Amino acid sequence: MFNIILPLLSACYLCAPMDSMTIEKLIYDAAIDPQMFDFYHVMPEGDVKVMTEYDLLLTLEQYKKLYSEKRRSKRKAVNQIANLWNDCQVNYEVTSSLTSLDEQVIQQAIQEWEKYTCLVFKKNSTKPNRIQFKDGAGCYSQLGMQNTPQPISLARGCRTKWIVVHEIGHAIGWYHEHMRPDRDRYIQINWNAIPARYHEQYKLYTSNEVNTYNVSYDYQSVMHYGATILPGSITTLDPNYQNKIGQREGFSFKDIKLANLMYKCSMGSLLPKCPYNGFRLSKSLKTKPKYTCWCDSGNITDPLIPCTDIDNEMPQPLPISPTKAPQDKKCLDIRKDCAKLKSEDKCMSQIEVMMDVCAKTCGFCGKGGGLCMDHEKGCRIIAAAEMCKEDGLEELMKSLCPASCGYCKEISDPCTVQLEMMGPSRSRANLINCYSSYFIITFLILRFI
Repeated sequence: MFNIILPLLSACYLCAPMDSMTIEKLIYDAAIDPQMFDFYHVMPEGDVKVMTEYDLLLTLEQYKKLYSEKRRSKRKAVNQIANLWNDCQVNYEVTSSLTSLDEQVIQQAIQEWEKYTCLVFKKNSTKPNRIQFKDGAGCYSQLGMQNTPQPISLARGCRTKWIVVHEIGHAIGWYHEHMRPDRDRYIQINWNAIPARYHEQYKLYTSNEVNTYNVSYDYQSVMHYGATILPGSITTLDPNYQNKIGQREGFSFKDIKLANLMYKCSMGSLLPKCPYNGFRLSKSLKTKPKYTCWCDSGNITDPLIPCTDIDNEMPQPLPISPTKAPQDKKCLDIRKDCAKLKSEDKCMSQIEVMMDVCAKTCGFCGKGGGLCMDHEKGCRIIAAAEMCKEDGLEELMKSLCPASCGYCKEISDPCTVQLEMMGPSRSRANLINCYSSYFIITFLILRFI
C-alpha cells in the first residue's frame, strides 16, 4: 500500500503552491544597500574577504583555491576535513545587537539541526572557533569552522527560522546545492538572464571542491536557490520542480542524510546498510530507537519515515529537457527599494551597480550595451595590486573589472559611462565633478600602491 501512498504524497507536495518569496529572494531583499553584494569587502579588521552566491563570505585565499586552474582536476559539503567542527560540537554566541525575540528564532533553527543530526550547539563566548550571530547589513555566513570568531550576519529581513537554518548550513560546511558539480544534469543556467556582475553567483564548481557523499541532486534542499531574483535564471530540467526550488519550509530528506554522512553520525554502527537509499540516525526519533533506518517520506514538512514502513524508494527527479526555452534578460528592477535609491541619487553615484539592480527605475533600459566598464568601484585598486591575472581570479576579473584589468578594446571611463547612462541633461557641473573625482582617485592609487 505504501508504494501507492508515497508517490501520492510526493505529487501533493509538488503541486502545492509555495510562497513566491524563495530563500535567495529574502536574502537579497534583506540587504540594506545593493553594494552589499559587491565581490570585494574590506572587513573591520582590515582583511579582504569576498562575497559570493549572495550570502557566502570567503577569504580571498579560500576563493582562489576554489577556482584555481592548478587545482581543478567534491562541493555541497566541503572536501577538507579541517572545515568540519571538532567532535560535532558547534560553539556559538548571540551578540547584544540582536533582541530576545531574535534569539528565540535562532534557537528554533538550532533545534532543527539538533533534532535530525548528531551536531550539538553549545553557547560559548570565549572559544576562538565560534559562530557569532549578529545584526548586520545583510544575511551571510562563512564556510565551515574557522579558527577565529565567525559571523552569521542577520539583517532584519532574514531573522526567520529557515533563513537561519540556511546560514548555519554554510557554517557547518555546506555550499549551495545548485552549485554542485553535477548540476547541469538537473538545472539549466540561463546566462542571458543574469547581469554580468552576478555571473559569479552562479559559477559551477568542479568535483575537486565538493564531496556529495553519493547523495543525489536535491531540488528540494534548503540550500537550493530559486529563480525569483532574476526570472528565468534557473530552469529545472524536470519541470515538476520549477516552482519548488528555493523552498524555505524544512529540511529535505537528502539534507538530513548528507549532514549525518558528512559528520559520520552513525560511524559506530555495525548494522547492515539501510534499504531504499535510507540511512541510520544515531538518535531516537518518533519513538523509534537509535540507529533506526530512515527513508524519504516525500513530505518536506515531515521528511523522514522508517524504512520498514515502505516497500519502495521515492521516485527520483528525471534529467529531461525544460518545457520552455530560457528567457532573455528583461529590463526590470531586482531590488524592491529602487524608488528610494533613485531619490538618494544612487542612479548616478552608483551607476555600475544600479544599471543592473534598478535599470527600470533609473531609466537605463536599452542603454550601456556598447560600454566596456568596471562593475565595482574597487576595480582600479585591485588592478593596481596586480590581482587581475592571479590564478583563481582571472576569469572573474574579465567580467567584473574588464576596464581596469585591460580587457577592453576601448575603455569607457566613469564619466563617459555617466554621460551615456544619465544623458546630456545632467549639468556641466556634474561632469566636471565626475572628472575631478576620477583624476583624484587615480592619483591616490598611483601614489600609495
